Amino acid sequence: MEKLFETEAEEASPSLQDHKRWIEAQDMLRRRLVTEDDFAWKLPKTTSRGREEEPEEVEMLRYIGGVDVSFSKEDPSVACGTLVVLDIQNLQVVYEDFAIVTIDVPYVPGFLAFREAPILLELLQRLKKKDASPFYPQLLMVDGNGILHPRGKCFVTILFGIYISS
Repeated sequence: MEKLFETEAEEASPSLQDHKRWIEAQDMLRRRLVTEDDFAWKLPKTTSRGREEEPEEVEMLRYIGGVDVSFSKEDPSVACGTLVVLDIQNLQVVYEDFAIVTIDVPYVPGFLAFREAPILLELLQRLKKKDASPFYPQLLMVDGNGILHPRGKCFVTILFGIYISS
């Protein structure tokens, strides 16, 4: 996955070669898009009498993660990526992490994932390696256009779906 994000760093903007490689990566990931739920987990059922018990063998959704990147107003090359995981049984934050980085990939409409995804993938990788891995999210909320992407590629959504599934 990391090779998808490589650019010719010396240049102020992506080269034509970078642009072509990014389009190829979007096309390749688009073919892996799944638009129907195939989750092993179920949502907890809540009735007017409270939460109903599910059989032990049914995996219930418990951990929801959220990721986003914010950029400095003073220096748009400085960014803060954040990952937060919530336990939906008690609505408590069980894990949070962030990283402040310098990003050398410029903003290019339609290719925002090549600017933001590396930092967010690194945060997910750090969670996998830590003792907090029991809190690895079953569902990840990503700030992106999804299938409403201007090129119809929903690149960030597919990328994170593939990564979190592996």
